[in-house]
Amino acid sequence: MKLPSLFTRDSPPAEAEPSPPEPQPIRLILAGHDLVGWIDPGEERVSDLLQRGNPLPFLPAGQSPARWISVDPAELLVVVPPPHVSPPERRLQRQRHQVTIRIGGWIAAGTAHLMPGEEYDPYLRSTRQFLPLTEATLVKEGDQSTQLFDALIVNLKRVDEFHVA
Repeated sequence: MKLPSLFTRDSPPAEAEPSPPEPQPIRLILAGHDLVGWIDPGEERVSDLLQRGNPLPFLPAGQSPARWISVDPAELLVVVPPPHVSPPERRLQRQRHQVTIRIGGWIAAGTAHLMPGEEYDPYLRSTRQFLPLTEATLVKEGDQSTQLFDALIVNLKRVDEFHVA
C-alpha cells in the first residue's frame, strides 16, 4: 500500500495564514488632552467600536508596545480615525447634510450622513452617541489654522452647539 506524500508536486501550495492586523494611527481629543497614538480596530470601523461604549484600547505615541491603556468613549470629544473604506454591502444610503458643531473649545464642520428626519433631532441623542463627519475641518476656538480631515467622529453627548446647514 502506498501512502500519499504530503510533499508531492501535485499538492496545492499551503495557504499562508493572514498576518495579524497592524495598529492604526488615531487622534483622540478629550477635554484638556489632544492625544495621538495607535489602535487596533481589526476589520471594524472606529465609529462602530465607539458606539458600543466599551473602553477603547489605545497605545499613546512614544510608549512601549506593552503600554496600552483604555480610554472611556464617554470622555472623548472628537476622534480622528484611521483611514477605512467600508465594504459596499455595509454602506447605508443616507442624506448628506453640512453641519457645524462646537464641542469643548473646538469647532468641527463637515458632511453628516443622516437618515431622513435625523437632521431635526438637534443632537441625534435618541439614535446614537457618535456622529461621523466626512470631508471635515477642525479648528481650536481662537486659533486661525484649520485642519482638514477625510473623517472625524464627534461625541454628540458632549456637543455645545449643533447646526445643520
